[in-house]
Amino acid sequence: MTSLLRRIVCSLAIAERQILGSHRGGAASLPIPDISHAWCHRCGATIPASDRVQDFESIATACRQCHGVRRARDRTTRLGVYDDQWREAILAVKHGRDRALARKLGTLLAVQWLRDSERSTGLLLDAIVVPVPMPFARRVERGINHASEIATAVSKRLGCPLLRCLEHAPGPTQAQLTRESRRSRPKRIHLRERGMPDLSSARLVFLVDDVLTTGSTADQSCNALRGAMGWVRIEMLVVAVTELSKTAMNQAKKCQFRTD
Repeated sequence: MTSLLRRIVCSLAIAERQILGSHRGGAASLPIPDISHAWCHRCGATIPASDRVQDFESIATACRQCHGVRRARDRTTRLGVYDDQWREAILAVKHGRDRALARKLGTLLAVQWLRDSERSTGLLLDAIVVPVPMPFARRVERGINHASEIATAVSKRLGCPLLRCLEHAPGPTQAQLTRESRRSRPKRIHLRERGMPDLSSARLVFLVDDVLTTGSTADQSCNALRGAMGWVRIEMLVVAVTELSKTAMNQAKKCQFRTD
């Protein structure tokens, strides 16, 4: 009886954490987002200062590794590198369940996209916002769906509908996998089977996540969306990008993702 009572109390505690979470205000100040030409608009990697395009209005900033490579996503917009303050902010959302901070990050992401280059407001008329999915068990354990919270703020700021149309099958967390196993792991992201919204009218998808590391999860999400929608422009909005060491970069080039 005591064991059953403990399970019930534990389940209620997890449910409360999942439903209510935290509403703390987050960090007093966040770092200034990167300038547009500081990163590759294809993959999101930092471009060395010597290779950066000096035109602040350029819409085609790309790194050398992305030339001639067709990626699953059409464009990547980021706020910064996954280090120092951006890392602290993301961890505060993930493990501190700071929803208010997640909304701040989402608003910054939307503003960064608008500032990134000259944009036509007509692009947003047929646009939707889709958060990268999270396994249900992990959502319950952490008490927050951080990508969804960030995407909610992006949706509100850009005035585009938010659709949680992707599902993530259970499996080991990315922290439990090596970089190579992340790239080679089986497909685990797919469209929801029930209550699937109509995606036929969308021409632009904002795929939102907190951190971009190998791009494996993002690629699976893009492929799942294109499998249902056909041709559609997919733009990745991510708070931070994990920088690779030179050794890891050389290994990544050999396994670089390509589409047919």
